[in-house]
Amino acid sequence: MIKIFKGTPPKRKFILMKRYDGVSFQQKYSIKIIEDFFQKFPEEKQGRKNFKNKEIQNVKLLIYEKIIKKAGKIKADCIGNIKEKTFPKYITITVSYFKKHG
Repeated sequence: MIKIFKGTPPKRKFILMKRYDGVSFQQKYSIKIIEDFFQKFPEEKQGRKNFKNKEIQNVKLLIYEKIIKKAGKIKADCIGNIKEKTFPKYITITVSYFKKHG
């Protein structure tokens, strides 16, 4: 089971995998299709708020799936130092991978 820490994990339990420190995952997103749909059918927008935030959340989930798959591939025990940055066209998530101490 891979443990996930937003900040740095406890140093007495985990050691940083230097080769996998500060790995960035980036993915583009677009809400153009959704905006075009709501322009064509404005009555559908009623009661549907924050569709842009939901699209951003969906893209972040896809990125986190890639992060966890990579952790399994490199046999990391922990993911830490997670930093998320959202830009108008893409999202970047930077993480570091850790091994168990000892």
